[in-house]
Amino acid sequence: MNFFYGRYGIDVLSLFLVIISGFFNFNRYTNIIGLVLLLIAVFRTFSKNISKRTSELYKFIGFLNKILNRFGKSIPYNLPIAKLDSIPVAFAHLKYKFTQYRKYKIVPCPKCGQKLRLPRGQKKIIVTCKRCSHEFRMKT
Repeated sequence: MNFFYGRYGIDVLSLFLVIISGFFNFNRYTNIIGLVLLLIAVFRTFSKNISKRTSELYKFIGFLNKILNRFGKSIPYNLPIAKLDSIPVAFAHLKYKFTQYRKYKIVPCPKCGQKLRLPRGQKKIIVTCKRCSHEFRMKT
């Protein structure tokens, strides 16, 4: 019942290994490489040595940051151990934005560019910008 209790679980490195292993099934020789990568990912998932797996993950993120720094990007180290639990948080913002889209109209202020949230279905209203106090008419 509590099989995963005390196990490391899936993280970004394990997911990366699974994705890369999918690229190595062209013939029987490269298929072995893909199988080895897949077994490493499964081993990492079921491992009970959490500190070792976490240090491997941080080394992997450091390696990726060395590559991504050349393009002006980086991966933050302060993810919650960079586990997949943090990925749905990224989609929560999109879900919030979608619910706002149905109820409100987001428009920029013509003077300062501040984004304003207007309720939909109000016909023509006079909008006052909170930042610059500019008043303008808008149809919602």
